Amino acid sequence: MNALVIDCAVSRLCIAAKKDKIEAKLCLDVGNKQSEKLLPAIDYIMKEVSLEPKDLDYTAVTLGPGTFTGLRLGLSALKAMNLAHKIPVYGIPSLDAYAWPFRKSLESVVSLIEAKEDEFFYAFYLRGEKIKPEEDKEISEIIKQFDAEATILACGPASKVFVERSNELYPLYSVHAFTPENDACDSLFQIAEKMIENKESPMQDYDGPLYVRKSEAELNLEKK
Repeated sequence: MNALVIDCAVSRLCIAAKKDKIEAKLCLDVGNKQSEKLLPAIDYIMKEVSLEPKDLDYTAVTLGPGTFTGLRLGLSALKAMNLAHKIPVYGIPSLDAYAWPFRKSLESVVSLIEAKEDEFFYAFYLRGEKIKPEEDKEISEIIKQFDAEATILACGPASKVFVERSNELYPLYSVHAFTPENDACDSLFQIAEKMIENKESPMQDYDGPLYVRKSEAELNLEKK
């Protein structure tokens, strides 16, 4: 299948496209320059696999939680393609996408994205099934939910930071990570195609990002 996916849950943007078995991916750690770089990056990746937007069978994006700016940009770009070419957009919860490679793990899995200092968006998974909805909490609150006698596998963009901090603060817990800097592009391809196979509906015009917490702008507005 021909597809374009965007992992925009964190400041490190990753865009990938595939045409049959040919794939190309570009990751840009550009911070607040995401809005400048996203569209040129999409154009570059599409050209690398000789695709035009009209040739796409589907697109997919990390739906959230994650950075407010990145999520809005990624989803807006793909919805514009949907509007112009009727290409279905599949929104994949970010933490699900990062946990996907470990769905057959015998260990409990915690998928993590940094929210603020010592605060993380997270969700727990067992044999690929999410145990409860995404939350954001301080590291001490997350650790309290661990079984002290079990080994926990951390994944996602914040796994390295989380493992370092948890081992420093709670050395008796067994928390480790295999891929601390992974992106979700391959997972987005696989999950979206599973959704298509299962005849699950793509995103509708009114669907938006999955936010776990309010933005700084919303919080500041409430204080006024």
